[in-house]
Amino acid sequence: MIRDRFKKALRKAAIKAFNMEFDTEDRDPRARGNPDASKFDPSVIPKIVDGSGDTPGANHKTEIGRTWVSAQLIGGVPPFFVDIRPARELASGTLPGAVTLPGELLKERLELLPEDRAKRVTVYDQTGEQGAFELAAWLREQGWGMARSLRGGFAEWIEHDEQVVAPSPPEGGKLKVGDPVQTAEGQQGFVFRAPSSSAYEVVLDDGSVLGPVGGDALGS
Repeated sequence: MIRDRFKKALRKAAIKAFNMEFDTEDRDPRARGNPDASKFDPSVIPKIVDGSGDTPGANHKTEIGRTWVSAQLIGGVPPFFVDIRPARELASGTLPGAVTLPGELLKERLELLPEDRAKRVTVYDQTGEQGAFELAAWLREQGWGMARSLRGGFAEWIEHDEQVVAPSPPEGGKLKVGDPVQTAEGQQGFVFRAPSSSAYEVVLDDGSVLGPVGGDALGS
């Protein structure tokens, strides 16, 4: 209720501050040409929608902007990040704590997502237009109602020097996320998950998934 009162007061102040009284009469079908600006009905003025513009806010229903995510990260309450970029691109770094699931592997590995489906989830690709929007929508259909895609993707994130974590090998391991590998059979691919030195997961060049396998079974 307090928030609603604040919005109404803010709307009235904006109308006066920006000399919008002339416009309110046109928007109010009950004004009937009355030039008295004090008699307009503020309820017919279109409301400002949370999340509109280039940087969607926390209340946007499908996307979230870089500045909001960055603020959440700095504040110590980041969303659960899911990186769906191709495995070969992961060597450039990821958002802090991101689970890396290239392409649509997310649909096959829901056990890696938060058990609490009310938790905020941010899905991102390289540019914001390579599948993250669709996968976030799919997650909402599965019950993760706060799943959003990151507008602008990883490219906009690094363009503004936001926090990035460089992949590193697990303790005792020799490979890291994003490393190119080759199997004993000569198949080539990239590491996309490295939870331990004996549990590497690889996306092969033909699109198939291998693992978990130990590092000794993979050559670089």
